[in-house]
Amino acid sequence: MDSAYDRALLEVGDNGFFQKKFDVIYNCVLPFFWIMAYLNIILVLVVIPHTCKVPNRPDNISELAWKTKFIPRSADITGQLKFDDCLIYVNPEVNNDTEYCNDYDYDSTWYESSIPSDNDWVCNDELYVANVFAYSRVGEIAGSLFFGWFGDVYGRRLTYIFSMALVVLGRIISILGSHNFILFVSGCIVTCLSSWFVVQSALVISMEVSSAGRRAGVATLRNASSSCGMCIMPLLYWWLRDWKLFMIVTTASQILFLIFSWRILESPRWLWIAGKPDECIKQLKRIAVVNKTKLSDETVKDIKIMPSDGQIQSLGIFALFSSFTLAMNTILQLIISLCVTVAYTTLLMSSGEKSDGNPFLETAWQTIAELPGFFVGAWLAQNIGRRRTMAGSFTMSTLIWIIVIFREYSTNGWIRCHWIGTTLSFTSRLLVTIIYYTINLLNMELYPTCLRQSGMSLGNVLSSGGAAVAPYILYLGRRVDSRLPSVILTAVSFVGIITSLLLPETLNAKLPETLEDAKLFGRGYSSVPKQPTCEQSDIIVE
Repeated sequence: MDSAYDRALLEVGDNGFFQKKFDVIYNCVLPFFWIMAYLNIILVLVVIPHTCKVPNRPDNISELAWKTKFIPRSADITGQLKFDDCLIYVNPEVNNDTEYCNDYDYDSTWYESSIPSDNDWVCNDELYVANVFAYSRVGEIAGSLFFGWFGDVYGRRLTYIFSMALVVLGRIISILGSHNFILFVSGCIVTCLSSWFVVQSALVISMEVSSAGRRAGVATLRNASSSCGMCIMPLLYWWLRDWKLFMIVTTASQILFLIFSWRILESPRWLWIAGKPDECIKQLKRIAVVNKTKLSDETVKDIKIMPSDGQIQSLGIFALFSSFTLAMNTILQLIISLCVTVAYTTLLMSSGEKSDGNPFLETAWQTIAELPGFFVGAWLAQNIGRRRTMAGSFTMSTLIWIIVIFREYSTNGWIRCHWIGTTLSFTSRLLVTIIYYTINLLNMELYPTCLRQSGMSLGNVLSSGGAAVAPYILYLGRRVDSRLPSVILTAVSFVGIITSLLLPETLNAKLPETLEDAKLFGRGYSSVPKQPTCEQSDIIVE
């Protein structure tokens, strides 16, 4: 039997003009601009190709001969000679002794400047770049743990407002303190504390005021909008050229959303489950006004006399591990989140450092792959199931990374062509996007309302850990062996295959609505009676 809230949502409309207007603003326009403010740091932290600065060249000596005199060359894995990025001969007239240089010449073909070039975060100091990402993701982990709990206890609306404020504040600190590593990384940490909860809170609100049939479409809309923003972002940087102006422009849009954040709806479903029926009715009537419907007096009475126990406030992330089945489902999702984020972030960061083509167009091309990726992911998830979609995508990713390894070995002209590399990157990004879409859908389907935001936040924790690893993988590729990133991502994709096959299938399944349902899902779970609250019969989590 449907709950009082379910009847109320049907009366006010679960697929009306209010839901469509909300999704256009918060699941289309907002993600488009938010993703630029969140990911602009990846482009401004690009390590521009560089060599040591050499003395002024006499007119009677060629540039190559003069550079060869001062900078040592060595063969890469394909046998090609390349100038060293960091070493210079101490006294080229006497011997071949080298030292690390203090001044650098940066290739300005594509980037006029970046934060590493402004601060010389290269060579011995190149780890500063990786550390910025690592510290940021540590902040994201802490923020995910806190704001996941905060969103389930104090509501989606407050989470959205605080998250937006921190994004703006953090980016302002980073822009103003860019020449000081401590200030700059502090700003990055503040931004990352709750960045994902800006769009995640809006998405959860939409899910909880809409019909079940809309959830996949809304998720696809949000993801497609984010991808469009990511596609425009590198082109905007290419046009502006100045990293500081680029960060200001991409962050400014969030200020407007922050100013109008007080207008966002609080989830009436959360209010009802949290034991706040009067506030729930107020928000439902707000929806009814826009949808030109009416909430009946009988339903209002039922909501008031059938409130939730308010026990949601004692639940938290530890409830996700309150039974063996629920814990296994949670752990498997976390592993997949880790695997896909490592691959995704490595691809994203490497595209901005492409030296065999336009890095801005390379980033844009890769991002375009996300647009069909979400729709293909939605079709596959609906037709062959969530589990098979992820396992198949991970399998194809594994094969692609093996090809990339052999490509790094090869000196053959055709396989080293730029378009081959672009095609492999494009396909990898497409597959990763399909996996991302599917695991996010599973994340929302495997958890009941009282644990949905906590479950999603824990996924963010592992995703942040994967994102923190990615810059070190690229560092190994630049400084140790160019094949290492592909070897690591091959292993990561193989782990993803095994993990995906162990998850329960949610396609056409009766999804859990209570904590007790979630404890059984994937263990012969088929149908249980609907209950209005999250039961805690055998667990109390502080």
